[in-house]
Amino acid sequence: MQGRMGHGTGIKLAWMRALSLGLLAATFTFAAAATLAADEPAILQIDGNIASAEPLSLTRADLEAIGMHDVVTITPWNDELTTYTGPLIRDVLAHVGAKGDSIVAVALNNYRVVFPVSDARAYDVILAVRVNGEPIGVRERGPVRVMYPWSEREELRSEVYYSRAIWQLSGLTLVGQATQ
Repeated sequence: MQGRMGHGTGIKLAWMRALSLGLLAATFTFAAAATLAADEPAILQIDGNIASAEPLSLTRADLEAIGMHDVVTITPWNDELTTYTGPLIRDVLAHVGAKGDSIVAVALNNYRVVFPVSDARAYDVILAVRVNGEPIGVRERGPVRVMYPWSEREELRSEVYYSRAIWQLSGLTLVGQATQ
């Protein structure tokens, strides 16, 4: 059998096998990447007075897809200008069909703060998922932080608004009367 096949045919078969194995490997790589993206963990749960009867779980990619905005500010905890990036809370509320007038924000350690939905309408308050362009990890007080534009708005530089800037945010519950 080997004597009938020319040298060029053997090389062609070797190339075809290599190409097939390469395509197969690429297919598995893309499939694995798609599976990893589909398996991305939720980092924020939203419930209460929203359009869905069930709580909504959002991933970092879900939040980023809503639309990213920067808040460049000095915080009470950091005395240099820092860029925080994430969706505007008002856009997230619109995305989930929020109808309440207050937000109960809950951190990973179950710490809670309550603030009015009107803050999200009046100011460019964001759910920061990045700091200086990098995803915020739990060790950096992430994965989600509520950030107010303190450097842009003098009236926000008070304990009232500083106390609403919850970090390691894990959930939002909309409560109260429908105000849309």
